[in-house]
Amino acid sequence: MPYEQLIESVELCAEDKVREIKDRAIQDAENIKAEARGKDEKIKKKYMDAVKKTADNERRTALAKINEENRMHLIQAKDGVFNHAFTEAQTILSSVRSQANYESIFRELLKEILSELEEQEIQLHIDKRDEILCKKLLTELKSNCEIVADITCAGGLNATTKDGKFIIFNTIESRFERAKALVKLEVFGTLYGGQVGM
Repeated sequence: MPYEQLIESVELCAEDKVREIKDRAIQDAENIKAEARGKDEKIKKKYMDAVKKTADNERRTALAKINEENRMHLIQAKDGVFNHAFTEAQTILSSVRSQANYESIFRELLKEILSELEEQEIQLHIDKRDEILCKKLLTELKSNCEIVADITCAGGLNATTKDGKFIIFNTIESRFERAKALVKLEVFGTLYGGQVGM
């Protein structure tokens, strides 16, 4: 084989090899691209899933926070209405002493104490403004209690036994506070259809 043919044959063979390498490189590049695209899609999907999950969690957290804030506003509003109603009632009760029926109210409060502490030596604690009325009613009720004008109240009285074992709070204010606690659920039920929310 002449030298030129040998060179030509080597060149052809080299060209084939180069073409083969080029084709393989192109195929490898396509395979790598396809694999990368597949991985890219998986990575994108994983990322999107993570973003969606985070967004869902943030949405749920935000909704829970909004619901809690709304619930707290509702409770505050209900409590405001309740407190306003009782503030109005307290204002009315603070003038009970000037009402025409105060004597009968005081009499009932006194009778409750006498009945509760029956056969005990009783000390009545009253507001100085009720001293004359209290003495008058004790005479009517034929009861001999010690009167101590040592409290200031809207009306009513307190009592203790001389030995200090028992005490009864029966002022307008103390009864009002007891009533407030007892009727709170009922008031909320009336105002809000049984949903207390407290």
